[in-house]
Amino acid sequence: VGAMRLIEAWLGEPDRTYKLFSEFPADENGFENPAAGMDKADFATYVRGLKDEANGVGLPTGWVPATKYIIVNDDGEYVGIINLRHELNDALRAGAGHIGYGIVPERRGCGYATEGLRLALLRARDEFGIREAYLSVRKDNPASLAVQRHFGARIDHESEDHYFTRIDTAAIAS
Repeated sequence: VGAMRLIEAWLGEPDRTYKLFSEFPADENGFENPAAGMDKADFATYVRGLKDEANGVGLPTGWVPATKYIIVNDDGEYVGIINLRHELNDALRAGAGHIGYGIVPERRGCGYATEGLRLALLRARDEFGIREAYLSVRKDNPASLAVQRHFGARIDHESEDHYFTRIDTAAIAS
């Protein structure tokens, strides 16, 4: 089928995209899924709105343009979701940062988060000019911290329950 890739959520096959998003709760380890619990009609509206969000159209106060991607593995399966914010505001700079990601439970530990993050870091650098990607990770999620460390993440600062990391995107191999 080919190499792993990211596709914009609104370009995914609707039923498979719905199934993927339905595998995540509203908040798991800090990965937020506003679509949790939606029926198919509401989800279809949500996905259409994601294209506007990526284009900066009609954003709520305090939001920045962001693209939600589906992580597609080598076999064409939908295995995860990546949210890439195109820029940061003060709240994101101090908090969630540029990139959030989640892998469906039955596919964790297979390297998909690592490759998905690599692809997202390349897009952050090449499409949005992000030289240093800001990420956050819960302290009780060492697997996610290890994924970030794979790309040279350094802990910039921490809170009681989170590390806030920085990754130099120039170092990411295409």
